Amino acid sequence: MINRHRAVILTVLALAILGTVCIGLRMQYTHGPLLTHADSFWRLTYDLSFPNMKRGRIYISIPDNTPQSRVFHESFSHQGIWMDILRSKKAPGREGVVVPIVGHKRGRFIAQFDIRLITNEESNSFTSPQLTAEEIAHYLREEETIQLQSPHVIDVMSRLRDTQTTKAGLLQAIFEYCSERIVPGDQSAPCDAAGTLQQGLATTLGRAAAMVALCRAAKIPARIVTGFPLKSDPDGRPHYWVEVFWKKSWLPYDPENGYAGKLPVSFLAVRRDGTQLVRAMDTFDCRSKYSIRHLLPPPTLAALPGNRLWSIVDLTRLPPSMQDTITLILLLPLGALITAVFRNMVGIQTFGTFTPSLIALSFVHADWRTGAVVFVIAVSIGMSARLLLSKLKLLLVARLGIILTLVVLSMILAVSVLDYLGLTPSARAVLLPMVILTWIIERFNITADEDGYRQALKIFAGTLVVAVCCLIVLRAESIGRLILRFPEVHLFTAAALLLTGRYAGYRLTELSRFRDMVQGPREAGSRS
Repeated sequence: MINRHRAVILTVLALAILGTVCIGLRMQYTHGPLLTHADSFWRLTYDLSFPNMKRGRIYISIPDNTPQSRVFHESFSHQGIWMDILRSKKAPGREGVVVPIVGHKRGRFIAQFDIRLITNEESNSFTSPQLTAEEIAHYLREEETIQLQSPHVIDVMSRLRDTQTTKAGLLQAIFEYCSERIVPGDQSAPCDAAGTLQQGLATTLGRAAAMVALCRAAKIPARIVTGFPLKSDPDGRPHYWVEVFWKKSWLPYDPENGYAGKLPVSFLAVRRDGTQLVRAMDTFDCRSKYSIRHLLPPPTLAALPGNRLWSIVDLTRLPPSMQDTITLILLLPLGALITAVFRNMVGIQTFGTFTPSLIALSFVHADWRTGAVVFVIAVSIGMSARLLLSKLKLLLVARLGIILTLVVLSMILAVSVLDYLGLTPSARAVLLPMVILTWIIERFNITADEDGYRQALKIFAGTLVVAVCCLIVLRAESIGRLILRFPEVHLFTAAALLLTGRYAGYRLTELSRFRDMVQGPREAGSRS
């Protein structure tokens, strides 16, 4: 017994020392050349209002990771709409898909993107495989604002061809013409290629459209890029530039500011091959506001060099959407520790070891009110069905399958009703572990048959209490970020679980039960 106790203590100390060493090494490597002095951090905020929504989808272009920038944190808030994130197939980038919720005429979408600009990159062009014939035709096509058959486009291209004998020289002449011969205009200036070349003045968009039209007329694939120059601005406006496919690379050109072949890293591309950040198939009303502000370097941002093998342990390098999933997985051991403390030290019984933490985990990024409604409906229907099935004397597998089917149907019905009433932003807000619910219902009825309904309700209540306690801890955003940056923290979690597993003292709930046995000898001693 003594040797076993000593082995546990030594193992706990070894885990604590190993965790301390790993955290120390990570902190050492994240303070040196990890975040260079030239790197900068910015917050881009979208604030979109839809005063008169119609049925249909609205697409919102949002930032994505590039060699020069990394979205290390993002958050979304939306009212009256359902949203999801998709990756564009036609061009690099991401899109938020917005769908109005039934019964809501107004909607609002707010998103914040925390972006790190990496200034040690030498070029912000990126290589691409050879374009297919379909892609070449796509980037050489005529559009509503890029009129290749316009007499003004044909005339300018004819004059530029007379002065150049090579395609490289022609591309440079096109850029110089759009940069020097076109005068900046106000908002009433032309926004299309034909009007810009006719009047010799244009908005930023018109100048970019003119260069794309001339490039396509010269059989050089080109496209418009929409983005933001990252500088502090409470009323930011999208900026437009051009990307030209040249020698298997997309090279950036900004005729407005005179950049050719290379842009400052502060230029954040949000949408390629398009000019509208918010668009839909049908006409719709949208009031958009964009703001940009400078951020201090976040102390919780790990920055292990991406060109080293040991950067594999840098989980913060993953895309934000993947970080959310990884964080949920990393929170599971904490839920197991909380459950172990309640069961072994407090004395609260639960249905299973991981059931409370799994229930809590399903509510971490959810609307707890609508989730609670679905939980109550699913459990109530499932328990009622289990009582009826007990009279049929079915085998376990068939009985569990029927209960699972009823749980699924009740959850889907509850989600549909809540969505119809506009009480939940999306189905993900009420996503619950169906298998866990089925097992809870089965264990409740087995316990009720063996020990009575009072004991079954007591264990069920204990499961919910532990799940709520797990939820309080797991919803803390600071804890999730800490574990994402320092996954070695779970070495201490394992040490705590070892100590909890060796606990053999009184449980808190037993103190009142054995109170008479403890007080009896004291009273007897006082009488003597």
